[in-house]
Amino acid sequence: MKTVELLEHPTEAFEVAVAPDELEYTLNIAGIYQDSVTRDWAMQSCHRATQLAGGERVQNTWYNTNSLSDPGILLNAVRAAVAADVIVISVYAADELPLDLYVWIDAWLPRRLSRRGALAALVGVAQPLDSPSVRTLEYLQALARKAQLDFIPQQRERPAASVVSSMDLITEPASTAAQSLQELHSHRCDAYRHWGLNE
Repeated sequence: MKTVELLEHPTEAFEVAVAPDELEYTLNIAGIYQDSVTRDWAMQSCHRATQLAGGERVQNTWYNTNSLSDPGILLNAVRAAVAADVIVISVYAADELPLDLYVWIDAWLPRRLSRRGALAALVGVAQPLDSPSVRTLEYLQALARKAQLDFIPQQRERPAASVVSSMDLITEPASTAAQSLQELHSHRCDAYRHWGLNE
C-alpha cells in the first residue's frame, strides 16, 4: 500500500491502537530523537522513570527522525505514539525541524482520541536562548496543548560540535515513498504557522 494512501485513508492499523495488557507494564514510552546526542538525552531522561516503575514494567520504543522516511518505520512510529503514555521528542532547536518529524506528528495527532498522557520535550538550545530555541519550545508546547497532553519541557545545552544550520537538520528523502510524503506535505509543514504561533 502506498504511503500517501496510508495517510489519506487511515487503515485500521492507524486508527486502532491496542494497548498491551496493563499487567505487563505500567508505563509506555514512545520517543523520537535526531542523533546519538539527542538519543542519549532521551535515554537519560527515561532512566529515572524506569528506576521508579521497574525496568520490567516500562516499555520503550525509539525512532531516529532519519528513519521515518521509511513507510514501514513511520507506520510503527505512529502506532507507538498513539498508544504511548509518554511521547518523548528529543531534538535540537531550529527554525524548521526535520520534515519527517512533522509528517510523524501529523499522522498520530488526530488518532490519539484524547488519550491522557504527557509530551516530554528535550530541546538542545544555545545559551542564551535564541529565536530558534524559543520557537521550537513554543511549537512543542502548542503541540502538547492540541494533543491534550501534559507538557514537560527540558532544555539541554547543545554541544558545540552539533551546532548546524536548520537546513542541515532537514532529512533528504531516501526513497520514492519518502518523496510521496514530501509531496503530500508540499506546504513544507511550516508548523509554526500551522499552529498559529506567529499570530
